[in-house]
Amino acid sequence: MRAAAALAQTKGEAGRVDPGGDRARPDAPLSAFFDPKSVAVVGASRDPSKIGGSVLANLRAGGFAGRIIPVNSRGDVVQELAAVPSLLDVEGPVELAVIAVPAPVVLPVLKECVAKGVRGAVVITAGFRESGPEGECREAELRAWLRDQPIRLLGPNCLGWIRPSRRLNLTFAPGMPRVGPLGFFSHSGALCTAILDWSRDHGIGFSLFASLGNQADLNETDLLQALAKDPETRVILGYVEGVADGRKFFEALRAAAATKPCVLMKAGRSSEGARAVSSHTGALAGSDRAFDAAVTQAGALRAESVEELFDLARALAAQPLPVGRKVAIITNGGGLGILATDAARGAGLEVSPLEEHVRDRLARVLPPNASLGNPVDLVGDATAARYGAALAALEGAASSYLVVLTPQAATDSAGVARTILGATRGWQPPVLAVFAGGARVRPGIQALEEGGIPCYPFPERAVRALAGMVTLAERGEVRPVSVRFPVDRERAASHLAELRAAGVRRLGFLEGAPLLEAYGLRAIRGALAHTAEEALEAAGALGFPVALKIVSPEISHKSELGGVRLGLTSAAQVRETMAAMLARVQAARPEARIEGVLVEQMAPPGGKELLLGMVRDAQFGPLVMIGFGGIYVEVLKDTATRLVPLTPSEALAMIEELRMAPVLKGARGEAAVDLAALAETVCRFAQLAADFPQLRELEVNPLLVSPTGTLAVDLRGQVD
Repeated sequence: MRAAAALAQTKGEAGRVDPGGDRARPDAPLSAFFDPKSVAVVGASRDPSKIGGSVLANLRAGGFAGRIIPVNSRGDVVQELAAVPSLLDVEGPVELAVIAVPAPVVLPVLKECVAKGVRGAVVITAGFRESGPEGECREAELRAWLRDQPIRLLGPNCLGWIRPSRRLNLTFAPGMPRVGPLGFFSHSGALCTAILDWSRDHGIGFSLFASLGNQADLNETDLLQALAKDPETRVILGYVEGVADGRKFFEALRAAAATKPCVLMKAGRSSEGARAVSSHTGALAGSDRAFDAAVTQAGALRAESVEELFDLARALAAQPLPVGRKVAIITNGGGLGILATDAARGAGLEVSPLEEHVRDRLARVLPPNASLGNPVDLVGDATAARYGAALAALEGAASSYLVVLTPQAATDSAGVARTILGATRGWQPPVLAVFAGGARVRPGIQALEEGGIPCYPFPERAVRALAGMVTLAERGEVRPVSVRFPVDRERAASHLAELRAAGVRRLGFLEGAPLLEAYGLRAIRGALAHTAEEALEAAGALGFPVALKIVSPEISHKSELGGVRLGLTSAAQVRETMAAMLARVQAARPEARIEGVLVEQMAPPGGKELLLGMVRDAQFGPLVMIGFGGIYVEVLKDTATRLVPLTPSEALAMIEELRMAPVLKGARGEAAVDLAALAETVCRFAQLAADFPQLRELEVNPLLVSPTGTLAVDLRGQVD
């Protein structure tokens, strides 16, 4: 089966956050949630319209085979089951409890759970930190108590937990989703209910469906770790609104993605980058970029929408990952074939011409008016047999296949679907389908989906899913091994200690260059001048031509104020330029403290200007960013971001992400820059960021890169 092949292959290869952070107690296994033998519903009601009644009704209707114990303060009988007034009155063990009582009663009930030996609790009750100051205090008390307890807790304020294979629906959302290979967790309960409803209409099946709520205990990292070990889960999906412990999340995601495809969707992309910071790096590398970097480096994928998340999930659940980017497109309609081709090329896939021997095979089985290119156009009267013959001729010709059908006069969509399934049975490359239309293609769509080939209504959605599979496959091929370069860490530490002792918190070129040099990075020579005479002396020592740059801790963007002048070739130019520069800057920024003028060597001609920067993200720690630099970096926004530490292969991948990367490889007859030296520079810079937590921001702009290596020309930063 395709699903088995997919499993075999993958095994070889400012939103809501959890304010609790790291828990002091060790993590306990979650078997009580995944396979409980007994479940107590605390707050069970006779009225199914109430939450406690709804949870109990869903648990019964779902067909849970274990023991169900209603807990109701009045005891008696609840929904035809004998009830008890307290957990402590239950005879025999209770593995899992669902709590749907008023918020002030939740903690006392949890204490009864611990006394009873309950190993897991799902707290559906709201009224905690989402509800205001009183709820915040209540949740803080709950978190503090949990740290020393053996029980694991989902929630509070969550939709609940569903384990379809165990017929276990511990939510107030009616109906049991299909059993399937997708393990899904979400920070949003409202999104959960919508997805549950949608999944029933689209035949989506789950191994687990979990709403995390306020995450007083279990969070997205715990679910990643659990799903990575769950034999029923082949694909891990998640919707998150933020993470508290970014590094722990990253390590868990990397471990999970090494065994199973992981696809995440995160809200808040547009708002998180608007931090008030002084550097280009800080302005461009917000927490959302940190999340992107973590997902990329972990070998996972970020979806841009719920539709994309599940389009990709369907493909991953049923099909193996592709080995390569070449896709073959087969269609009975030229227009949709062109749309599919455009979408594929736009997504970075290869829709290259077929080899001659493949075209010869096609020519023998297709009519003369068929197109033998790529896409292969079977023309409008294509029968199921023609689709089968074309697929047989195309076997082995591509890394993946996209089969497109539009309803024509004699189209038998179900017959075509059955033929596609038969012709591609046992193929290693993935096969996706597009059956565009309505009622006439619905039988074919159903046949394909039941047979393990995901089918989409339009080419663009299928191509996005296929491109995501390719990206996951490529990321899974790279498992970087940590590399440390020889550096003079003691020298850097001593310099930082001296700066701290002197009260220096903002770094300019003179303060920061020794850090770069201690880590093996070349920096241009320069000297600080307070007077024209000092500037002339420095220029004479450095050698003409020279550059002058204003030095002020309050001025970040010197060029905008005329605080940079290049190519000064004489003593007279230096004297006149310095006087004019000081007057101009002081007039524009009278409140700024001017420390003098930096006299620098002129950089050798021909280098490309890059930016190399780092900021310390509150969730993920230090981030390194590279991009095309100079004064237009925030306009171009051509940057790539990663978490530290970095390996040379990861640094090269960052460089390849840049839209301007071809310029570095040589354009219009220019020599290519030394990419290996650039990658090493990025790695050494990342090592510096990792070694010294007191570095809050550090930015080299410009970093000149040329065929002979790299050279730092200007720098700024902040230290704690």
